[in-house]
This record gives sequence, C-alpha cells and structure tokens, in this order.
Amino acid sequence: MNLKNQDNKLNSLMSEIYSKLIDNTIIQKYQYWLDFSQINYPAPIWIGASILTGIFMGIISYALSTLLIPEFTLIPFTFFLAVVILMIGYPYLKKETLVESVEKNFSDALKQMADTLRAGDTYENALREVVEADYGRLSEEMQLALRRMEDGENLDTALMGFANRIDSERIKRTVKIILDSIKTGSSLSDILNEIADDLRDYERLKEDRKASTTMQFLFLVAAGGFIAPMIFGEIGAVITGFTSIGAREINMDATSDNFITTIIQLYIIIEVIGSGIMMSLINEGKINKSIIYIPILLLIAFIVYHASKIIITGMVVGSL
Repeated sequence: MNLKNQDNKLNSLMSEIYSKLIDNTIIQKYQYWLDFSQINYPAPIWIGASILTGIFMGIISYALSTLLIPEFTLIPFTFFLAVVILMIGYPYLKKETLVESVEKNFSDALKQMADTLRAGDTYENALREVVEADYGRLSEEMQLALRRMEDGENLDTALMGFANRIDSERIKRTVKIILDSIKTGSSLSDILNEIADDLRDYERLKEDRKASTTMQFLFLVAAGGFIAPMIFGEIGAVITGFTSIGAREINMDATSDNFITTIIQLYIIIEVIGSGIMMSLINEGKINKSIIYIPILLLIAFIVYHASKIIITGMVVGSL
C-alpha cells in the first residue's frame, strides 16, 4: 500500500514537473510570439485550431483527390502538413518580420536621437522624438519604454525592457553599448552616430548578400518545386501506363505500382524539405523562413507531379 502511494506521488510529481517545463519553455515562448504579433489568442487554442484546420483541409483534399486521381496519393497528407506548418509558424514569421522592421529603422532612430542630444535635449525627449516619428513598430515599442520612464522607471530598466521585448541580439547589444556609454560619461551623440553607421552598413551587406544569391535561390525553387517533381511524374506515368495495359512481361501489378508511387511521393516530400531549408539558409542565413518556403514548395511540387503524371500517362497509354 505504501509503495502504491509512493508511486502515485512520484507520478503526480513528474506530471507537475513536466507541465511546468512545457509551460515555461514551449507554450510561453509561443505565447510571446502571439502577443508580439498582436494575435489575441491563447497559445493552446491557436495550436489546436491550426491542427483542426489542417485535418479539415486534409479531408477536403482527400475527397477531391479521390475524384481526380484514381491512384494512391499523399496529397491529403501534404495539405494537412502544409496547413499545419503555415498556421503554427505564422506567429513566428510575423514576429520575425516585425523584428526585422525594427532593426531596419533602428539606425535612423539612433541618428535622430543623436541629433536631439547634440542640440542639448534630454534622453527622455530624444525617445519622444523617435515615438513621434514614423518608424512603424519601432515607434510603438519606444512608446512603451517612454511610458515606463514616465511611470517612474529609470532609463536602464526602460531600455533593457525594450531590448528584451524585441528579442534581437543586435538591438540588445546596441542598448548595452548605449547604457555603458551613459554610465561612463562618454559623448552619447557621437557613439549613437557611429552605431547608426555600423547598422546601416550591416543592412547594406545583408541586402547585397540577398542580391548575390538570387540565382541560387531561384535554382532551388525551380529544381525543388518544378523540375524534380516533373521528372518523377514522368517516371510514374510510364510505370502506370505499362500497368494499365497489363504489361506482364515486366512483372508489374497495381500493388507494386502503388508502392513505387508512394516511395516517389515520399522522396518528393524529403526533397522539398531539403530545398526549403537550403533556400532559407541561402536567402536569410538561417532556417526560420523555411517555415513558409517548405509548405508552399510542397504544394507546388505535388501539383506539378500529378499534372505531369496525368498528361504523360495519357500520352503513354495512347501511344501503346
């Protein structure tokens, strides 16, 4: 009896630890993405709605594919996977887009703050100048920092709160440099000008890198979304054509045809995932944008695959 009670206590303790771990890592992080993106839904509800929407789209695509495609197809699974990835990844993508806009406008905001400080104004008025300017999301976040200062927080706490909310290493490093300069009594206006110039150079290099990798990016789009699925569609069409006319001399039946078709479609999924990751690494330098590249490329690849297979199958059967 005591052992049973101890087991129950241990299980309840492990469940509590597990739930706290999930709450403190995955769910809270995802909730931050939703809040920062101004999507007013709790994280569990958004994730559950994404999965249900994916299931619904999978059912719809299954019903349509059974009418249009007589063979076994992974289109329902593809639609389910694409919709779930897009919907669950949308808050993160929107958050990253907003952070990029803040980083892009940050150099101009620092320049404006430097001019305000050089004119002999205070840090608070320099922040207010940024808030009143049209810097998009940056002005909104600066307004929150300014409001904290008006509520009694010091400049260090207000600016670090701004940097932590943006969740950008570049912004955090810049804010730390600004705060260290204030503490050491350095000329903040000159330092802000230097940082702004460095940030502009970084953005220029970033745009140059994107421009220089455009051809590689387009090659992966063409290869992963069009050329490879078209080739596999032609291969599948030849196999289906021989099977449909009963070419027994190559020992092919409907079961083996479905098996080969499934293997081909699974390979297309793997190939598209690899292409999407490589596209994101080439274009962005990190894999976060693969969340949007993979689902779109997956849908395009399967449409091209089945379209080419249907066309080539008709030609093969007609010629034989």
